[in-house]
Amino acid sequence: MSWKLIDHFRKAPPPLAAFPPGDEIMLTGSAKDLIKSSLYSAGIEIRKTKETIVFDLTKADCPHPIEAAYAARGNPFLITAPLSKMVTFNYSAFSLDPEDGHPFLATLNEYKNDKNIPLELSPLYRYYELYQPKSASDLMDIDNPSYTDFNALPALAATPLWASRRPEDQISYLKYIYRKEDEAQGIRTGKFIGGSEYGPIEIKKLAIEYGRLTTLYDSIKQHGYTPERGDWITGTVWADENDWTIAISTGQHRIACLAALGYESATVYLQEKKAPGGILLRSCARHFPSVVRGFHTEEEATSIFDRISRKRPPKAASEWLSYCHHDRR
Repeated sequence: MSWKLIDHFRKAPPPLAAFPPGDEIMLTGSAKDLIKSSLYSAGIEIRKTKETIVFDLTKADCPHPIEAAYAARGNPFLITAPLSKMVTFNYSAFSLDPEDGHPFLATLNEYKNDKNIPLELSPLYRYYELYQPKSASDLMDIDNPSYTDFNALPALAATPLWASRRPEDQISYLKYIYRKEDEAQGIRTGKFIGGSEYGPIEIKKLAIEYGRLTTLYDSIKQHGYTPERGDWITGTVWADENDWTIAISTGQHRIACLAALGYESATVYLQEKKAPGGILLRSCARHFPSVVRGFHTEEEATSIFDRISRKRPPKAASEWLSYCHHDRR
């Protein structure tokens, strides 16, 4: 087995604010997220300057991500995996099979045939209209959550299995992330106008998502896809005794474009900050941060793990899936 070492890289431009070397402050993930989102609201952004060594195992003979993790010897690493082994949209759990109702794929398939289709007639419009989880428990597909606040909290509060932040902090964190994404597309509204993974959203957000998706598709189609160093698609591996799946984190638009263009595999950076080696093990469900913090029971975490790793969207998506499988045909 062989692999090569990627040179040191910087994941961001020089920071606007940073702690001097040696003066790092030990904070929990939740506290860091709150500080970042609060400072961002005030117009201040903190970026890390630490350089990271990343192992490129995309050419290595590692048929299983756990083998790749051992080969990387504790360092962050890249692997190339089939798109058929990937699941997207977090709790919504859409596969990249064009027949399985992925909203970005459905939209791009229509776009291929008619680039002038009105936004209001696009599959993406229907998706955000038809798929609107009523609560965090609705999105997680837990009928009677042990953490009963999930019944009243919005879908944005659905705490990931790998996260220890409180549901209320999860809301603030996601709003911060989505505002940053909108600004990256040249739109600064100063408020949350919706996310990309489910509705409801404002019409301006729909235009942002549609434009971002189709522009990226056209670019990759024309120029191909060669990710810049430090700007990879990211994800975590969800593994049980018999199989594994990669849950995509950042790069939802890119991975959908690759699928729409007929790519069969993609390179993914496994996020070691979300799980040891970037790998969640089903057998360790009782140790998942959301379980330790009391937001899920071990049984709930296992059920969620199985649903997502098997690429089964929640019942809340049934109206959209029905539209995909019947109404559009």
